[in-house]
Amino acid sequence: MRQALADHARIEAMLAFEAALASAQADNGIIPLDAANAIETACATFTADIDALAAATRSAGNPAIPFVKALTTHCDEPGRGFVHYGATSQDLIDTASALVNREAFDLIEQEILRLGDALETLAETHRETPMAGRTLLQPALPITFGFKVAGWLDMVTRSKAAIRHAANEALTLQFGGAVGTLASIGPAAQTVRMALATRLSLPLPAVTTHTARDRVVRLGSELTILAGALAKIATDIALMMQAEIGEASEPAAPGRGGSSTMPHKRNPVAAPAVRAAAMRANGLQATLFSALVQEHERGAGGWHAEWTALPGLFDCLSGALSHMAEAAEGLEVRPERMRANLGIASGAMMSEALMMALAPEIGRHTAHHLVQALTRQAIETARPLEEIVREDDTVTGILSAREIAAALDPLSYLGLSDAAVDMAVSSWRAHRI
Repeated sequence: MRQALADHARIEAMLAFEAALASAQADNGIIPLDAANAIETACATFTADIDALAAATRSAGNPAIPFVKALTTHCDEPGRGFVHYGATSQDLIDTASALVNREAFDLIEQEILRLGDALETLAETHRETPMAGRTLLQPALPITFGFKVAGWLDMVTRSKAAIRHAANEALTLQFGGAVGTLASIGPAAQTVRMALATRLSLPLPAVTTHTARDRVVRLGSELTILAGALAKIATDIALMMQAEIGEASEPAAPGRGGSSTMPHKRNPVAAPAVRAAAMRANGLQATLFSALVQEHERGAGGWHAEWTALPGLFDCLSGALSHMAEAAEGLEVRPERMRANLGIASGAMMSEALMMALAPEIGRHTAHHLVQALTRQAIETARPLEEIVREDDTVTGILSAREIAAALDPLSYLGLSDAAVDMAVSSWRAHRI
């Protein structure tokens, strides 16, 4: 990702813009063909002095100005007078950014595919692995681990589709001249614009987007949403990795997750990195939101703020996805510990199932109070809930021993867990293409 976003990659994208611009203009009679040929040759042979461009950018206000000056100097006649013809600095910078960010998006999508495939495998493998579902960090009701992973996978699926749509919208040609009207090109402006978009394989927006930056913000938003979704998955894994829970762990490897002082420690590694990336992404996206308000036909600061914010989002999301995919691919799952944790608090997790079994006869409200009292007794005496329930005349007057056992069996109270796995996996497969 850092190679895709590096200075040399951006310079290559700027050269691609200038070469394609000259060719499109020559084809439409705006500049001489021999001038276009000279410009294309110059773009193919130009080597940028990055340090000199960086120093000149500070004075010029943007990198396009010193870049065009250096390329013009490098270009032979008769092309020298037609370099960057009719374009403005933002046309060059924004289009180069679209080309660079297109490569960044491709890398992001590859990592999303890797993660989604790993989550699909986990969901399918553990579709029948029971575990405790937790609300407000407390044991609540039984679920399957496959159901939990299906929730993760569904978020990733939605983000994949949303990011692709946002990228297709945001990564467009920018070519409008000084104020977006391309008056400098004359009657052939729209034809040249279309030809340039075709050469660069970029979508053509209806109106020049010099200060209409909603597309950029939407792309940044979707990247940030995915970062947050990854942080949710990472948090779940870190919590399951706690020794007191012990239901899953990040993959083990020599030197991974150790402590510099405590030999017994096995710390999460991916989870903190992913959570940190999401925190960073929130700040970068806040910058893009702030930059959305731009003045008239050229922004004074907002546009400039995008230059590092959007690449920063691609960069930190790339790292987060890599960590998360690695964790998902090698996740150590402990079904036996998951099953054991279902019995926490004397089996009180099945109290709702027992209440619902009694409710048709005595009403939900009465059943709730009865089961609440029995559950409290089981917890206080450290006796299994089933044992306490079998001693209660009200319950045994309604439910048989077999019905009591069925009501207190976690495997009988998994609801739509299977269906959720099927739907999440089906949706992933449909969006994977």
